[in-house]
Amino acid sequence: MELLFRKPRRIFGLLLLLALCPPVATAVEPQQGGSCGEVLRQIPHDLSQLGRGLIRAPRNAIRPSNLKWELPIAAAATILITSADTSASRRIQSLPFQQDAIRGSNIGVGMELSTAGLMYAIGCSGHRSPSAASAGFTALEAMGAANLINLGVKAATNRQYPYQKNSRGEFWEGGKSFPSGHAAASFAFAAVLAHRYPHKRWLKWSAYGLATGVSLSRLAGKRHFPSDMLIGATLGYITGTYLADH
Repeated sequence: MELLFRKPRRIFGLLLLLALCPPVATAVEPQQGGSCGEVLRQIPHDLSQLGRGLIRAPRNAIRPSNLKWELPIAAAATILITSADTSASRRIQSLPFQQDAIRGSNIGVGMELSTAGLMYAIGCSGHRSPSAASAGFTALEAMGAANLINLGVKAATNRQYPYQKNSRGEFWEGGKSFPSGHAAASFAFAAVLAHRYPHKRWLKWSAYGLATGVSLSRLAGKRHFPSDMLIGATLGYITGTYLADH
């Protein structure tokens, strides 16, 4: 009988996330271009817009344009949660391997933050490249916005971490596994660069490659389940894409 209740609880956690993801597509509208000072002065407006977008989340979640991508991702995540997450996590037993993977994921996110910060700083230095400064700042903003939403979902779902004793990845059982913050931040960063520099394929694939490596390292480090990474990456991609295009 207990098992009959567990799967619906898992699926409800996924649906809750999908109710929170769509506002990213209507939340923040930073202006491109302009001086570095103008970009910084946009922060209060962006935060205000993000808050209003979160309030509109339930309505946005049922729009046909959002359902086109929500339903396939929801289906994939549901399959992972109910059938693959626990078995995938239990295959990872080596503690040194886990520690190396965790270290690698943290280094990867550090590289992304440093790259975005340097783009903004160098672009602003002597007004060398306003476009680079804008892209760097937007990447930082997207990483922050994605993690802000990510923290809210974590608090709402309380999913067990894979490394917890006897963990089955249950929701509302103590933990903050769902979704992956590293995946959200990394794909937000990659999406901004890919959309701001669409003709530089090497930059696009390098950014997405790094984001994928960071996400997989969280699985290898036994810090997240596969579904955590999928939803975190989706959340980050949506956030970064929208901010880069506006």
